[in-house]
Amino acid sequence: MFGHIAGKVFDIRGNRIIVKVGGLGFVIFTTPAYASNLKTGSESEFWTHTAVRENAIDLYGFEKEDELRIFELLITVSGVGPKSGLAILSVAGVKAIEEAVATGDTSALTKISGVGRKTAEKIVLELSGKVLTSRVGSGASENIDVFEALKSLGYRERDIQEIIKNLPKELNGTNEKIKFALKNLGK
Repeated sequence: MFGHIAGKVFDIRGNRIIVKVGGLGFVIFTTPAYASNLKTGSESEFWTHTAVRENAIDLYGFEKEDELRIFELLITVSGVGPKSGLAILSVAGVKAIEEAVATGDTSALTKISGVGRKTAEKIVLELSGKVLTSRVGSGASENIDVFEALKSLGYRERDIQEIIKNLPKELNGTNEKIKFALKNLGK
């Protein structure tokens, strides 16, 4: 199993990255936000999870170790596989997932496309006690609202994630964050 891979980015296709290490090309699935920061030919590193199935061996890679930790916790929940775990992490992020689990707020998770009420409840129930956070606040839930609003307006997921990552901390409330994002997405 592979826990960490460092090498040269050989190819980028959406969130599917090929990283060349010692003459071998590893296919790694990652979050759209991390994929958008990578450039072909540049050196990069991934914290990886190896998913072994009957007919495939897939690598899922993350920029930070805490993203890998949350991803591995998510896929322990029944009904959440690696692809849906990656999708949840891509939209919500570590902070929002930790907040939802810590507060028991399933509404933040149900706003994510493909996550229903039952799955959100399972995530909160099965991960409570496993997820430690000291950063509980309303900001992460607001960021999910901002993401969904901008997505419904037709903006690309990776562009939205990048703008959310760079939101000024002094912005309060979903409306202020959406206004800021709309002003800056066109630039």
